[in-house]
Amino acid sequence: MTEETDVLIVGAGPSGLTLAGGLLSRGVRVRVIDRAERASPHSKAITLWPRAFEVFEALGAGRELYDRSVKLAATNYYTGDRHIGRLRMRPLAGTRFPVPVSLPQASTEEVLREVVQRHGGRIEFGRCLESFTQDDDGVTARLTDGTEIRAGWLVGCDGAHSTVREGAGVSFEGATYPQSFVLVDGEYDTEYAHDESYYVMGRTGVIVVAGLPGGLYRFFASVPPGVEVEDAEAAVAGAVAENSPLRADSVKVAGSGVFRIHRKLADRMRVGRVLLAGDAAHIHSPAGGLGLNTGVQDAGSLAWRLAGVVRRGLNEAELDAWQEERLFVARKVVAEADQQTRMWMLKGWRRWLRDIGITLGVRTGVIERVLPRRMAQLDLVLPAQGPAAGRLRPGSRIPDVPPAGRGQHLYELLGGGHVLLTVGNAGAAALTGLGLPDDVDPDVLRIVTVPSHGASALGAPRQALCLVRPDGVVAAAATPSDRSGVAALRSRLLTLVAPAPAASRAR
Repeated sequence: MTEETDVLIVGAGPSGLTLAGGLLSRGVRVRVIDRAERASPHSKAITLWPRAFEVFEALGAGRELYDRSVKLAATNYYTGDRHIGRLRMRPLAGTRFPVPVSLPQASTEEVLREVVQRHGGRIEFGRCLESFTQDDDGVTARLTDGTEIRAGWLVGCDGAHSTVREGAGVSFEGATYPQSFVLVDGEYDTEYAHDESYYVMGRTGVIVVAGLPGGLYRFFASVPPGVEVEDAEAAVAGAVAENSPLRADSVKVAGSGVFRIHRKLADRMRVGRVLLAGDAAHIHSPAGGLGLNTGVQDAGSLAWRLAGVVRRGLNEAELDAWQEERLFVARKVVAEADQQTRMWMLKGWRRWLRDIGITLGVRTGVIERVLPRRMAQLDLVLPAQGPAAGRLRPGSRIPDVPPAGRGQHLYELLGGGHVLLTVGNAGAAALTGLGLPDDVDPDVLRIVTVPSHGASALGAPRQALCLVRPDGVVAAAATPSDRSGVAALRSRLLTLVAPAPAASRAR
């Protein structure tokens, strides 16, 4: 007997769990399977940035995860024994999660599993995808235990060795760094501050240090090419003894590992009714801590679109737009991580130039103003077309601030759907000419009026219309006097509230 569901998600890591929670909360039937027999207890990725927390908060879990974490107050750079800069992590504007944090992936997954279960879902551990076929109406998946599942959509969140990606025939091109890397999580008697991170670029490699909840630390170190590692704990201890400028004596080990780092990118994230997210689509160095964050944002951006396609007949072209956006972000993240990783390993005059650049950048405040916000992707503009209104342009992230006269932050008003902001009297008056149905579902679209004096906090002119997506990205914006801009915004609105008939949807 064939079992049925709307969406089958393969992989119960952060991306798969985030997607499952987002779909279930919108009334989509979901199955989540994972080849592992149980949830992983390992720390794995530990760095979280504001945009990931904003995705979690849309699921009702952002604040809990943020409160569990270690808030990072600064990042320190050493070259050998010499301290060349301390980058303060000043609170970032326009978000309720203003600093990067350290939190083990196991803790993040634990909370996300609770989200899935709260919405009636469950994670089926010990169930492995063997193969699948797809047609115009869905996907038939076969598991290794003989079970057959018929789903409208299949999403591979199954990591770097993705069965879904391989079955879909998607290439995964890139390279592997020549060095091995080792890490130890545990208790340390150390001079390293618990709420700061450290990059120590030493004679034989790099050491990265960060605090973890419960007073623990992570020590991560490179191993020179060609050196075989038999004992990760001994390798980390050796790297610390050789390169650390500060005392760090291991007291108790909580976990350790040896691994290689790759940089690879899928050439597609959608093949018909099969989609890829997270490490199944892109992997890279942990430099900057953007891997988990990028996968979570893949899932958060996909959830509202796929739910719209499944539940409301939203045009499937939205999934192609998602693919374009997420590949755009993945390319930037892979390049950023590669650049930072290579910077760790510089030698000779290049190392000297790097150290001068870091020192000057920190002393002048340039790095402090630019780097944290760039890593947080708060100013990243996604590929999109259409007119702008002030600083609000399609593809940009709108700040999460309280619209004037309201106690709630803007993202709290999204509620899983879109928000149409009418700014100023002219913006509100222009609403009548948009031709919206009288019975618009508030879970699909909410209309929020913002007085003119609240415009500047949003980056909007004093009179404007702005359509904001569930992920806080501007979908369309216009000033009331811009007729072509208003027409473009109206067209975008109607695709949401009056989706095309099934026969006209893109395949």
